[in-house]
Amino acid sequence: MAAPKHITFPEATSLDRYIVAIGASAGGLEAIHEFFDHMPQDSGLTFIVIQHLSPDYKSLLVELVAKHTQMKVAEAANDMTLQRNCVYIIPNKKLMTIKGHKLKLADKVKDKSPNTAIDTFFFSLASDKKDKAIAIILSGTGTDGTKGIEAIKDAGGMVIVQEPSTAKFDGMPNSAITSGNADFILPPAKMNEELRNFISQQISPDLPGKQNIDDKLLDDLFQLVSTSSGQDFNLYKTPTILRRIARRMLAVDIPDVKDYVAYLHSHEQEVKLLAKDFLIGVTKFFRDKAAFEVLAKDIIPEIIAQKQDGELLKVWVCACSTGEEAYSIAVLINDCVKKSGKQLDIKIFATDVDETSIEIAGKNSYPLSVAKEIPADLLKKYFVKDREAYSVIPSIRKQIVFARHNVIKSPPFIKNDLVTCRNMLIY
Repeated sequence: MAAPKHITFPEATSLDRYIVAIGASAGGLEAIHEFFDHMPQDSGLTFIVIQHLSPDYKSLLVELVAKHTQMKVAEAANDMTLQRNCVYIIPNKKLMTIKGHKLKLADKVKDKSPNTAIDTFFFSLASDKKDKAIAIILSGTGTDGTKGIEAIKDAGGMVIVQEPSTAKFDGMPNSAITSGNADFILPPAKMNEELRNFISQQISPDLPGKQNIDDKLLDDLFQLVSTSSGQDFNLYKTPTILRRIARRMLAVDIPDVKDYVAYLHSHEQEVKLLAKDFLIGVTKFFRDKAAFEVLAKDIIPEIIAQKQDGELLKVWVCACSTGEEAYSIAVLINDCVKKSGKQLDIKIFATDVDETSIEIAGKNSYPLSVAKEIPADLLKKYFVKDREAYSVIPSIRKQIVFARHNVIKSPPFIKNDLVTCRNMLIY
């Protein structure tokens, strides 16, 4: 077991109601091990692991996790009272909930419906622990946990999702990220630091994260960011913004909001860093498989059917981030047009408020790991590979114009056949 980096948590007496629920499925064991390899044994937190387990075999999860932590690890039992610095593992064939700091177990119904053990526990955790609830989504297939983290966020709790590129199976992490409810997207080894930061923020009345932050200070902060970056974040979800303010305050070791705003007035670079933190650049190729299947099967063919040879097919990808979504849509459109036998002029305008993201998108160069995000047949037909990167083929790259554009302030692009703005609407 790797020696964890020393992370000092607040006094344990303040933490006896914080519960960290960890949801995992396929490939999750490695991530669980890595998480506990880096989690101090004396954090004062209580950990509950809900992993999809095969009903046909006895689980060895208790024994396996115990090899990666010095905390007590036990299989959960009905009416078991939770203790600090302990790890509880869901048993086989059970659904688990929490009430009054005790675990409640029920038999799982034998049917072919998707496994929702993670959602079930997250819903009860949100109801029981409110802002003391912390949810973590690790490697797995499917979407279990996505609905539950929404309840956690609504209750004022915290959500951490495994960085998909570090997950053996990225279905559950990507589904959780797409929902827009992830506070942090991190590899398991780095999650302990944000757990500590969140709890410190909750305990200290001077840190943002509660709804009583002075409106005048917040307006002053927004004005500084707007003047520096030209971006207005007033309409972003308040909990998301407050979390990111708190993260920057902790980074510069300023615990008081008033002092932090004063610091912003005299440190332009910190204003830029804060603005960059506000911008949430979470994206991937063919993000949310089901949505792209509908696009390819129903939407794009209908648009093409209405076109005559030589006509323009025009698309606007708003909030394109680093370009993956724009390229994904371009590939689908070209594939559908080719199958239709028509000759169409395709033009895609991809815009984002973040200039750095636009620069990355324009370079059309992505790490080899993106291969697992792209359907194999499309990867073969529309991407080229060199030793270090994948790029979309030149004929498609020429169809896309990347530009900086603020959708709140600037006029929209008009006369489009298709507009997509999923990355923006999530937040």
